[in-house]
Amino acid sequence: MERTRTGFKVRVLAALWLLMLPVLRSVAAQHKPSPPPPAAPPTPKGAIAPGATIRDSLGARDLVLAAESTYAQPWRLAGAAGEIVTIDLTSDAFDAYEFLLGPGLDSPPQDDDSGGRCNARLTVRLPRTGDYTIVVTSTDKFATGPFSLSVSVGTKPKSLSPCPR
Repeated sequence: MERTRTGFKVRVLAALWLLMLPVLRSVAAQHKPSPPPPAAPPTPKGAIAPGATIRDSLGARDLVLAAESTYAQPWRLAGAAGEIVTIDLTSDAFDAYEFLLGPGLDSPPQDDDSGGRCNARLTVRLPRTGDYTIVVTSTDKFATGPFSLSVSVGTKPKSLSPCPR
C-alpha cells in the first residue's frame, strides 16, 4: 500500500511541477539581462579575386566557430550577378571545409570534399552583384596549418578521389 501512495505522491508532485513551469519561465524571463546587440560581420582577412590564389594558414589567432570548435578565416570576394565561380580550398594539414555568405544566398553553399582528398571545391552562380565572404575552415576541431585558397571563373568537375581521413 505504501508503494502506491508514494507513486501517487510522485505523480502529484510531477503534475504540480509541470503546472508551475510556465510561471517559473515567466519570472526567469523578466530577470534575464537584455541580449547584447548583434555582432558585426567579421572583418575579412583580405580579398581574393577570380584568377587569384592565396596561401595562408589557419591558427589559434583566427576566428573561432564555437558551435563547430574550429578556426576560421573570412575572405572577401567581389562578385557580379550571374557570374559562376569555383572556389577551391586545399590543405595537407587538415580536412578543408568552406562556405560562402553574401547577398541573395538564402542558405550558404558549402563544401567539404568535392575537391578530392579532403579538399573543398564549391561552384556557385552568384545571385547578385556585391561582396561575398568565403569562410575557410576545417571539419577537424581546432585544426591548424597551411592552406591554399583559389577562385576561378566557371565550373570545374568534382573530384572522385576520396578523403582518406
